[in-house]
Amino acid sequence: LPAPASDGLSNYVVVPMTQTAEFYRLAAPKTFALDLSPNSLVITQGLQSVARISITPLNGFTNNVGLSVGGVPADLAASLVPPSLPDGDSLLLLDAGTAAPGTHQLTVTGVGGFTVITTNLTVAVVADTSPPDAPYVWPPYIPDLNYNFTNEFPSIAAPSNILNDCSGVTTTVTLPDNWFAFRFGGGKHSLVTSNAWIPMLERLNEEFIYFRNILGWPPDKRAKRGYYSSVYLLGSGTCVGGNSNDLGGWQGNIHYQGEDWPMVLLSYYPVYCFDPACPYPDREFQKGAVVHEAIHAVLADMPGCKQACWFHEGGNTWLQGTADAQRSGNYSSMGWLSAGAMLAPFMPIECYSGWLQDDSFGGPCAEGVNMFTNGTQICTWRRLLGGTQYGETFAHFMGEIVSPGSVAWIWRNCLGRVLEGLATAPGGLGPSQTRRLIQEYRARQAMCDFGKWSNAYKKLLHDNWGSSIGPEWSPYWIDSPPWIARCYVITTNQGGTLIPEWRTLPGWSGANQIPLTTASPTGNITVQFTPLSTNMSCQLVYRATDNSVVYSKPVSSGACTLTPPPDKPIKNNVVIAVICNTDYRYLGEASRKHKYDYRLTITGPETSGILGTANISTKWWQ
Repeated sequence: LPAPASDGLSNYVVVPMTQTAEFYRLAAPKTFALDLSPNSLVITQGLQSVARISITPLNGFTNNVGLSVGGVPADLAASLVPPSLPDGDSLLLLDAGTAAPGTHQLTVTGVGGFTVITTNLTVAVVADTSPPDAPYVWPPYIPDLNYNFTNEFPSIAAPSNILNDCSGVTTTVTLPDNWFAFRFGGGKHSLVTSNAWIPMLERLNEEFIYFRNILGWPPDKRAKRGYYSSVYLLGSGTCVGGNSNDLGGWQGNIHYQGEDWPMVLLSYYPVYCFDPACPYPDREFQKGAVVHEAIHAVLADMPGCKQACWFHEGGNTWLQGTADAQRSGNYSSMGWLSAGAMLAPFMPIECYSGWLQDDSFGGPCAEGVNMFTNGTQICTWRRLLGGTQYGETFAHFMGEIVSPGSVAWIWRNCLGRVLEGLATAPGGLGPSQTRRLIQEYRARQAMCDFGKWSNAYKKLLHDNWGSSIGPEWSPYWIDSPPWIARCYVITTNQGGTLIPEWRTLPGWSGANQIPLTTASPTGNITVQFTPLSTNMSCQLVYRATDNSVVYSKPVSSGACTLTPPPDKPIKNNVVIAVICNTDYRYLGEASRKHKYDYRLTITGPETSGILGTANISTKWWQ
């Protein structure tokens, strides 16, 4: 080419056109721009922060850009979500959970095609300078996990096909503008008529329109693939089997052409409950249960929670309860089986069938629960607590405190178990924030401090307070002594040190609540916490006279202290000590049977402000 010239604005060459059929073109290189915002962060020890990395393709660039971070000290955790992308934003998550104070120069590098771009990020980790007895304000979670399925499934057309995956079907019922089909064979029960199946299909369609369009949840696998979501009638002569007089209803599955296709499988009983002429006293419950099973069909196709059977129930009831509350504006109640988690906070979060009769706990997928003798199932669980997997309390905490989309994030990203996924999945909370999540959930339980759902949590306690709980039915495994349902643990005072009752010690991720009487509504409170197991914490919580809730800083051992602010005196002169285990990983029998022991010294040297324990029969959470 001829020598280049410049006019001050651009570089160019003049090409003599001696052969008009030939020409030259200068092509701008295909590359990308990398922008980091902000380029400096200040993070308090124990907390997290985030920087946004934006990738913009230039001149037709189509490659992926791989991102990396250099210069990260060993005690500062850094992760990129996602670590590679062609354009758009990636989040750099920084966790100063155990980091020492100091300033660090990090380098963020993007590599794509023949381009390498590096920019700098200054990170200053600073110590928490607030006094140890200052009230604690729960920080937000970074990231907030506010996922919406419409980002992944922006538009799904209404189904128009029937998947003929089941032999023996003689009738398939569909309705105009309805995403559901009802299918049965020639042997259906006589009570199943159009008077029942039409309102059933209408109810299902109405519910799932709200789930899709308002809450942002996808339909089931069939509808995603263009087929009607299907309800099959049990005992009507089709491939699903059964007899016409059989009872029950489930989320089922048909294996067809090498794939599993979730569906709803119902006996005549719940279907007939949709008939206006049905006299059954539980017909409204049965109709809601049909919706519950149809939600299971959606969840069955999710990538997450494959080892979290408890959340297949609790995450299901949460979705149904959230939709009902949002439509009505009434957040004053939730499903009655949610009561177990509030009355017995010592039970693990990821627990199926609750506190068993041998004082161990059911695992996340009912490990340790099922027992049979001569083909007869033996009851191994306790009344009410045995249904804790259906409870909504943890899911409502996630949706109210973390973010509205955090439950959806769990289903999308926590491939195995819930807490472990939150701690370890890319883009999740990380280990230190997950431990704080457990602490916050347990501390908020003490005063039912859950935003607009607070009265619903209180109602769970109020409705079941003081009830006697033993084995649910006979034949049972162990004739365990009755337990009086209260959220406070029984303790023995030995020289000013409280020894908690062994059988109700916390399981993994579980907690104890101990009500303590204070000498003054305004003076300093200090207790001494001695953990006898790993990964434990203690925190003081009280309701102020203005009905707000005040928290102390959580401690892993030693002095747990709190001085009430002048405008927040202690209501009833009672504070609650919340002791919890923060293990987020289930390790089989070692976790399921372990009790996390501790001692709490409330009077004597290096303590202040506590007179003794308060009456555990009193509803101090009010």
